[in-house]
Amino acid sequence: MADAPSTRLIPDLPDEISVQIIARIPRSYHLSLCHVSRSWRSLILTRFLVTVRSSLRCMEPMLCLNIRTQTNQSMWLVLNQGRCYTDSLPSSPLPTVGSACVTAGPYIFVLGGSLSGVPSDVVQILDLRIGGQWFLGPRMSTAREYAAASFLNGCMYAIGGCLPSSEVWAESLNPFDGNPQWVPIDSPVHRRKKKMNGCVMLSGQILALAVWGGVAYDPDQDTGSCSAWGPVPKKLDLGWIGKAVVVNDIVYSCDYMGRIVGYDAGMDKWRTVSGIDKNLPKFHNGVTLANLHGVLCVIWKQRSNENKSKEMMVDWVGIRATDFGSEGLHGSILWWETVALGVPCGSAIAHCIVAEF
Repeated sequence: MADAPSTRLIPDLPDEISVQIIARIPRSYHLSLCHVSRSWRSLILTRFLVTVRSSLRCMEPMLCLNIRTQTNQSMWLVLNQGRCYTDSLPSSPLPTVGSACVTAGPYIFVLGGSLSGVPSDVVQILDLRIGGQWFLGPRMSTAREYAAASFLNGCMYAIGGCLPSSEVWAESLNPFDGNPQWVPIDSPVHRRKKKMNGCVMLSGQILALAVWGGVAYDPDQDTGSCSAWGPVPKKLDLGWIGKAVVVNDIVYSCDYMGRIVGYDAGMDKWRTVSGIDKNLPKFHNGVTLANLHGVLCVIWKQRSNENKSKEMMVDWVGIRATDFGSEGLHGSILWWETVALGVPCGSAIAHCIVAEF
């Protein structure tokens, strides 16, 4: 009698070993792996494989740009080091304006934003695996526009972006729960702002910047009252201008002089990143920052007099920033590349976000 066909991922190997092998294969091959068999495709599309890759330290970052055209189209692109062009991702089904973005594993969550000038409570989710696919998530409890969003300890948080008098000014969601539902978070009325301009995570806290003052929220201190909320440190608030990102527990932003600066919570002070100021231009607007696996990335749009093309061109640099304590922050440029985005020159960067899976 012939042997029954093997249902194992790799014949003659236990699945536990096979999973360890497959998890080590670079993500660029995952689309091809999906054609090996149905069981391989099922594994590639599970959160379990992401967990295994994380435990093996095989996670790979992906830097994604959301581009807003002058005709309000919303396009998603991937920046790749060493290439002068981008990879395209599927466009979001609802081209919202003023949405908030957050990543968790291979997913990008786009929260709220306005459609035809009307704020929305919609949640759009982009699954970045094998080419990308959009689907809708649980709607938020209230419509939000220019909210702050963050993902921390398995939960996603949406803060502000609605009237301060709203009953659900802040809420949270475990998107991987069997029946995910948004849960309201109590917050003190005097801390509430409508429009949030930026958001970072630092030392287990969510820090959200508003036009006048910012708010800090510590989920671990939330006992059902408003005690988990507080102000952003004053010096951080005063020096935080526009986009910011945390790399190795330092908050990086640009100051009023257009220089890259870093805030150290232990010292409670901003320090200029030395060693790069003679090479980089002064960033007065239009710059965005990202943490690409411990490397500080700075992306900015070329000025029209530098760009003779009809398509949008950006420069981006990777900076290795080192904290020498009392001697300050020092940066070294790892790469500087110019990339054609393949979109009209009048477009703008709406979001810059890194997914790791």
